[in-house]
Amino acid sequence: MESALKSFERRQRAVTQKHRKLAQGYVTKVNRNGVIEHKPIRKVKTPPLSGLLIALIGFLAFKGVMLANLGTANYAQHVEVLAEGSVADKLGAWVLGVDPVTLWLGVHLQTLLA
Repeated sequence: MESALKSFERRQRAVTQKHRKLAQGYVTKVNRNGVIEHKPIRKVKTPPLSGLLIALIGFLAFKGVMLANLGTANYAQHVEVLAEGSVADKLGAWVLGVDPVTLWLGVHLQTLLA
Protein backbone atom coordinates (compact mmCIF):
# COMPACT_ATOMS: atom_id res chain seq x y z
CA MET A 1 0.00 0.00 0.00
CA GLU A 2 2.80 2.38 0.85
CA SER A 3 4.58 1.79 -2.48
CA ALA A 4 1.34 2.52 -4.33
CA LEU A 5 1.04 5.83 -2.47
CA LYS A 6 4.64 6.76 -3.30
CA SER A 7 4.04 5.87 -6.94
CA PHE A 8 0.90 8.01 -7.01
CA GLU A 9 2.70 10.98 -5.42
CA ARG A 10 5.56 10.68 -7.93
CA ARG A 11 3.11 10.69 -10.86
CA GLN A 12 1.21 13.61 -9.33
CA ARG A 13 4.44 15.65 -8.98
CA ALA A 14 5.31 14.88 -12.62
CA VAL A 15 1.89 16.06 -13.84
CA THR A 16 2.09 19.23 -11.71
CA GLN A 17 5.58 19.99 -13.00
CA LYS A 18 4.47 19.48 -16.61
CA HIS A 19 1.48 21.79 -16.09
CA ARG A 20 3.75 24.50 -14.65
CA LYS A 21 6.02 24.25 -17.69
CA LEU A 22 3.07 24.32 -20.09
CA ALA A 23 1.69 27.40 -18.35
CA GLN A 24 4.78 29.33 -19.47
CA GLY A 25 4.07 28.57 -23.12
CA TYR A 26 3.78 25.50 -25.30
CA VAL A 27 3.85 24.26 -28.88
CA THR A 28 1.22 21.85 -30.20
CA LYS A 29 2.46 19.15 -32.56
CA VAL A 30 1.11 15.95 -34.07
CA ASN A 31 3.43 13.00 -33.54
CA ARG A 32 4.00 10.05 -35.94
CA ASN A 33 1.01 8.17 -34.55
CA GLY A 34 -1.35 11.09 -35.14
CA VAL A 35 -1.64 11.99 -31.46
CA ILE A 36 -1.71 15.70 -30.63
CA GLU A 37 0.96 16.59 -28.05
CA HIS A 38 1.69 19.79 -26.18
CA LYS A 39 5.39 20.41 -25.58
CA PRO A 40 6.67 23.23 -23.37
CA ILE A 41 8.70 25.91 -25.11
CA ARG A 42 12.35 25.59 -24.14
CA LYS A 43 13.68 28.89 -22.95
CA VAL A 44 17.41 29.54 -23.02
CA LYS A 45 18.52 31.09 -19.77
CA THR A 46 20.86 34.02 -20.19
CA PRO A 47 23.34 34.95 -17.51
CA PRO A 48 22.41 38.08 -15.59
CA LEU A 49 24.10 41.23 -16.83
CA SER A 50 25.07 42.20 -13.31
CA GLY A 51 27.31 39.13 -13.06
CA LEU A 52 29.05 39.98 -16.32
CA LEU A 53 29.46 43.58 -15.19
CA ILE A 54 31.02 42.49 -11.88
CA ALA A 55 33.40 40.17 -13.75
CA LEU A 56 34.43 42.99 -16.10
CA ILE A 57 35.01 45.42 -13.23
CA GLY A 58 37.03 42.78 -11.38
CA PHE A 59 39.18 42.12 -14.45
CA LEU A 60 39.81 45.83 -14.99
CA ALA A 61 40.72 46.19 -11.30
CA PHE A 62 43.14 43.27 -11.63
CA LYS A 63 44.79 44.93 -14.62
CA GLY A 64 45.00 48.21 -12.71
CA VAL A 65 46.66 46.56 -9.71
CA MET A 66 49.16 44.78 -11.97
CA LEU A 67 49.96 48.06 -13.72
CA ALA A 68 50.41 49.82 -10.38
CA ASN A 69 52.70 47.09 -9.02
CA LEU A 70 54.87 46.63 -12.11
CA GLY A 71 54.93 50.19 -13.37
CA THR A 72 53.92 51.35 -16.82
CA ALA A 73 57.18 50.54 -18.62
CA ASN A 74 57.64 47.10 -17.05
CA TYR A 75 53.99 46.18 -17.67
CA ALA A 76 54.36 47.23 -21.33
CA GLN A 77 57.45 45.01 -21.66
CA HIS A 78 55.55 42.02 -20.30
CA VAL A 79 52.70 42.63 -22.74
CA GLU A 80 55.17 42.96 -25.64
CA VAL A 81 56.78 39.63 -24.75
CA LEU A 82 53.32 38.08 -24.65
CA ALA A 83 52.48 39.59 -28.06
CA GLU A 84 55.42 37.77 -29.66
CA GLY A 85 54.01 34.32 -28.81
CA SER A 86 51.35 32.11 -30.33
CA VAL A 87 47.87 33.16 -31.36
CA ALA A 88 46.56 32.60 -27.83
CA ASP A 89 49.41 34.69 -26.43
CA LYS A 90 48.64 37.48 -28.90
CA LEU A 91 45.00 37.41 -27.84
CA GLY A 92 46.09 37.59 -24.20
CA ALA A 93 48.36 40.53 -24.99
CA TRP A 94 45.47 42.33 -26.67
CA VAL A 95 43.16 41.70 -23.69
CA LEU A 96 45.82 42.67 -21.15
CA GLY A 97 46.90 45.77 -23.10
CA VAL A 98 46.77 49.14 -21.40
CA ASP A 99 43.44 50.86 -21.99
CA PRO A 100 42.33 54.23 -20.56
CA VAL A 101 40.46 52.66 -17.61
CA THR A 102 43.43 50.46 -16.67
CA LEU A 103 45.81 53.38 -16.96
CA TRP A 104 43.61 55.59 -14.78
CA LEU A 105 43.25 52.85 -12.16
CA GLY A 106 46.97 52.06 -12.29
CA VAL A 107 47.98 55.68 -11.72
CA HIS A 108 45.57 56.14 -8.82
CA LEU A 109 46.43 52.82 -7.22
CA GLN A 110 50.16 53.51 -7.59
CA THR A 111 49.77 56.59 -5.40
CA LEU A 112 47.95 54.49 -2.79
CA LEU A 113 50.46 51.63 -2.87
CA ALA A 114 53.57 53.85 -2.76
